[in-house]
Amino acid sequence: MGLTLAEKLLGNHTQSGTAAAGETVIADVDFLMVNEALARIIPVLENMEVNKVWNANRMLVANDHWSPAPDANTAEMHRRIREFVKEQNIAHFCDVNCGIAHQVMAEKGFVKPGDLIIGSDSHSTTYGAFNAFSTGFASTDSAIVAATGRNWFRVPESIRIDIIGKLSDRVMSKDLILKILTELGPDGANYQSLEFHGPVVDSMSVASRMTMCNMAVEAGAKCAPMKINPAVRKWMHSRPPKAKWSPVEPDEDAEYVDTLTFDLEEEPLEPIVATPYSPSNGKMVSEVEGTPVDQAFIGSCTNGRFEDLKIAAEIVEGKQADRDTRFIVTPASTKVYLEAMRAGILETLICAGAVITNSTCGACIGGHLGVLGKGEVAISSTNRNFRGRMGHPDSLVYLASPTTVAASALEGKITDPRRL
Repeated sequence: MGLTLAEKLLGNHTQSGTAAAGETVIADVDFLMVNEALARIIPVLENMEVNKVWNANRMLVANDHWSPAPDANTAEMHRRIREFVKEQNIAHFCDVNCGIAHQVMAEKGFVKPGDLIIGSDSHSTTYGAFNAFSTGFASTDSAIVAATGRNWFRVPESIRIDIIGKLSDRVMSKDLILKILTELGPDGANYQSLEFHGPVVDSMSVASRMTMCNMAVEAGAKCAPMKINPAVRKWMHSRPPKAKWSPVEPDEDAEYVDTLTFDLEEEPLEPIVATPYSPSNGKMVSEVEGTPVDQAFIGSCTNGRFEDLKIAAEIVEGKQADRDTRFIVTPASTKVYLEAMRAGILETLICAGAVITNSTCGACIGGHLGVLGKGEVAISSTNRNFRGRMGHPDSLVYLASPTTVAASALEGKITDPRRL
């Protein structure tokens, strides 16, 4: 019987060299990403009497959720994190001036095909775009990785998703993953691996693939490893460090617990919006078009990359956002910010009425730089629209692609981007 990507990737990190779905294995981790959760991890390490982290060169610590600190409590948390980084001589520290960890991890070359990567954030499934087994751990398990460089895993069963055809103009991978999440439901892939296959995925940009893998966790997926494609291969050859890496392929006779097929030629995909309060509440834009929005937000680890800002700028160029709609844009990283600035994209967005913020998770998590008030409605390129996610519990968040968000910012209501 053949092996899935998840089985092969995990197996390559066990002492026996094998891992079969349903088994519990101990696996060695290649890299650990820790965000502000480090403030909860430090006491766990202290209770474990761990004086030195496993490998100070294989960790990235990122202050990305509330950056710069919006209040005294956060400032104190950041202060302790900086202190710990110095105490442990951790080589890779992303303070408030780098950006969102998932984007920074990829930019700095800390993610390689074939790797096993753990992050203290649920959207660490993002690195599956690079042919890695990656997943999010809570504080205690992240502390165990920080202390030992390994942890236990129940090897997940896998769901295969074949995507045939191609995406239409102004329809993005965000629309596709919202469609898939709606089919699966919020727990349709609980502790399973989602494997995306087919020509649509094979031809996707790195950014578009990251969006897909980022949101796989919204169906409960443990991980979402993809096969390498030409875009990833080019990315890996263009960024440091030029460490060795080996892509992993699933076997042709791999066993999947389920297989779903999306044929975009037979049934072309339209722009999708996830209605409150779940990313799996997908509807076609035409079903909710005209819903007034108080805020249109483009950013986050899901859709704040260069290609997202670029297509948004193309839509709003020479036009003005609706006077009653706040248009907020947060580049995913400082690098993205600079690239967009040099390309004139930020100027186009600003001239259309956008506010550009520093790179942070702030608005996405309802922390700062875009918090919603009671009864307010937002359309957002982020990954979650749970009740109260972006602010007041009585606010409403609709998830959509950057094209739909940009079009909605202009009209002041949910708008099909194909009409503009």
